[in-house]
Amino acid sequence: MKTIQVLKKLINIYYYLLLIAFVAILVFVPIAVQQGDTSDLRIIEGYDASNISIQKLIPLMIITAIIYLLFVRAVYLLKCTLKDLSEGNYFSELIISNFKKIGLLILVCGVSYAVFKFFTRLMLLSDVRLGIDFSLITPIIIGLFFMFLSEVFAQARYTKQENDLTI
Repeated sequence: MKTIQVLKKLINIYYYLLLIAFVAILVFVPIAVQQGDTSDLRIIEGYDASNISIQKLIPLMIITAIIYLLFVRAVYLLKCTLKDLSEGNYFSELIISNFKKIGLLILVCGVSYAVFKFFTRLMLLSDVRLGIDFSLITPIIIGLFFMFLSEVFAQARYTKQENDLTI
């Protein structure tokens, strides 16, 4: 059971680092935009963000923030799930539903980020790069794995309930 404690601590650290990074971005990006120094912003690879007008930059930043917040929500749910798991509640309804939500959120984040990158590249560079990269495949695999894990835990819960009734 030490692995669950280590994992719980790492996920807690990761979650709070994600929150700190989000707050830092909320503070420093508007300052950089106001000062006109947007050359350090990396919206897509190979594009200098200093050429983007404010009217285009704001929606891009809002969409990126929404995707980021969905990912933070998935990590938060994982944090809550690990807390419940570490207490020995392996087959609770909360864990099953959280695994399903985590999988769905990671899946949505991965696909929406890939679509966002595609359309941003198309609109800003008038360039289309088709291909499969790990930023699309990895979230799909992890999201589907969490959804599968939810189904496994639901089946295990049902089996445990049946087993408890026969005793």
